[in-house]
Amino acid sequence: MKKKFWKIIVVWIGALMLSCCVGRYHISVADVGSILFGFAKDNMMVNVFCNIRLPRTFFVAVAGGALGLSGFLYQGMFQNPLVSPDVLGVSSGCSVGAVSTILFFGGNAVALQFLSFGGGLLVVVCSAVLAKIMGGRKLYSLVLAGVILGAFCNAVIMLLKYTADPERQLAVIEYWLMGSFHTVTWAEVKVTAGIILPVCVLLFFLRWQLKVLTLGSEEAMSLGVSVRFVRMGGIFGATVLTAAVVSVAGVISWVGLIVPHMVRLLFGERYEENFVQSFFCGSIFMLLADMLARSISASEIPVSILTSFLGAAFLLLFLFLTRRERRWQHGD
Repeated sequence: MKKKFWKIIVVWIGALMLSCCVGRYHISVADVGSILFGFAKDNMMVNVFCNIRLPRTFFVAVAGGALGLSGFLYQGMFQNPLVSPDVLGVSSGCSVGAVSTILFFGGNAVALQFLSFGGGLLVVVCSAVLAKIMGGRKLYSLVLAGVILGAFCNAVIMLLKYTADPERQLAVIEYWLMGSFHTVTWAEVKVTAGIILPVCVLLFFLRWQLKVLTLGSEEAMSLGVSVRFVRMGGIFGATVLTAAVVSVAGVISWVGLIVPHMVRLLFGERYEENFVQSFFCGSIFMLLADMLARSISASEIPVSILTSFLGAAFLLLFLFLTRRERRWQHGD
């Protein structure tokens, strides 16, 4: 298992290096080395690498890892392989905040990030409150509350889009909702990484309690785990990871759903090891999708289009392999 982990690290480093090179302005590996060691003389190349390519690569790597880990946590806590990070409406809440900023505040970057992040957290908090009011089975009520509030947020988004100026605002809204990394700057990298990395560290120290939750609430309580505290801590942490990414890059589809399946297919079912591998696999998946988004056509493609294509293809492959394995086990 350790050998597989180090192979993932090598692939991750290779993806980072390749991401720094791929784009309409070609930068070779040798050029990267000359820039890092201060030997480069082409000011244009240095500017592209340091102020465009490098911050984008760092952000994409952290964002993909955050979404992959968030999806892994949600699927573990809800014991459902079809759960994704936006099951409680976080992406829809972020979208309402972002669309409102574009309409009423002229799309100010700081206001957009702040209101989008706050909107995502607010919807998840409202989902938790609504689930408590509904009573019944806690996880079932929480998912149902998330579906209700997510649908409400989508209705609000459609209403806001209906009132938007079709020549200016509507195109900006639609492009944001499809997700993109083309506007990422070092300032956004610092803010987002400053949120995501500490949350990942805190969740890492909580991973053993989160693993026990996968055994069921009664079993976890018998082992001395505070089920309510650990579950809400995991949900809040996973929500913050998703909201931090969406507030900057827009809605990124499928990553949180597909990456945990990919990790389990490659590494098995060991929760404590898959916790870390979900971050790196999500990072690699997002880096590859972003490289395709900015290189396969003359104009950059919104990254969510590619993650949806890649995610759907992988899910189909996963279902095919799972079915074949079951038939082999039963001797059919």
